[in-house]
Amino acid sequence: MWGSAGERDGQFDAPAGLAVDGNGNIYVADTGNHRIQKFTAAGLFVTAWGELGGRPGQFDTPWDVAVDDHGNVYVADTKRHRIQKFDGHGTYITTWGKGGSGRAEFLAPYGIAVGPDGSVFVADTGNDRIEKFDGEGRFITEWGGHGDDPGLFSGPYG
Repeated sequence: MWGSAGERDGQFDAPAGLAVDGNGNIYVADTGNHRIQKFTAAGLFVTAWGELGGRPGQFDTPWDVAVDDHGNVYVADTKRHRIQKFDGHGTYITTWGKGGSGRAEFLAPYGIAVGPDGSVFVADTGNDRIEKFDGEGRFITEWGGHGDDPGLFSGPYG
């Protein structure tokens, strides 16, 4: 076991999502501290990035994190209704999405995952759907909608 409550390196405030890269490094969405923290497989702190705000590299409640085969880190920046992409050291690469219900728009994206082909899947919680993008943030497709029938969702989180 590692980590404790707090805001210093290696401490957490409401950690939510985590992901592991091909080298065993662990990335944690430290939601309450509005940052991503990176650890070795043994739990040793490596680095952290982010703070509360709306500029590139800043977050408002980052809820989930995913890593692709190239070590790129994708973050569901939930209250900013966007996805941010970084390299494995925390260097900002790009952002996509904004608040709304159209294509490539989100209403509180809570979950994110990367497929084996590099596709990025986003659980667009408030819009009751899943959106699929390429690794650069270009929209591919979406599915779902609100309801109880097969293929529909009620607030998907992951």
